[in-house]
Amino acid sequence: MPSAKSGMIVHRYKPSVQFRYAVGGKEYTTQAASEYTADTYQQAARNLTRMYGLGTHHPIRYNPRNPHDIRFGIIAFGPLAFSFLLLVSGAVLSVISANSLVSLYAQRLRYAPARAQGAPGTILPFEERAGVEPAAVTLRCPACGRPVEPGEDTCPNCLRSLRAA
Repeated sequence: MPSAKSGMIVHRYKPSVQFRYAVGGKEYTTQAASEYTADTYQQAARNLTRMYGLGTHHPIRYNPRNPHDIRFGIIAFGPLAFSFLLLVSGAVLSVISANSLVSLYAQRLRYAPARAQGAPGTILPFEERAGVEPAAVTLRCPACGRPVEPGEDTCPNCLRSLRAA
């Protein structure tokens, strides 16, 4: 393969390993490429005999439909852990955002201008629209001047009758 630095041809050795195993009482022999490479043949041979010497046992994973299709070595959990981290952080951010939206909506309802049912809203001149809109209808007790709700028969403060005579 060409070198990234000089463009010259660099030889890399990627040894393969021959596995012998049994699946369902039937013996299989499969050759599989290893995951590492070496710069020299001697280094590749040393690594191969050190890691996969004759008679050593290694866990393999095989395809049940094709027992000759095998995987061996360490399972890489890095990409899986990163995906799980993204999933958890997304869920946390979604919960925080939903909580913020609910609290802002509740705050908006709390500070909304009071309006009596069936009463028309007030229309302010253009210059005054930036200010707080006054309540559409504010009823007051003729005796004490305190605000009363529409439809009440007596003032809750002075108990005077609010019915017209």
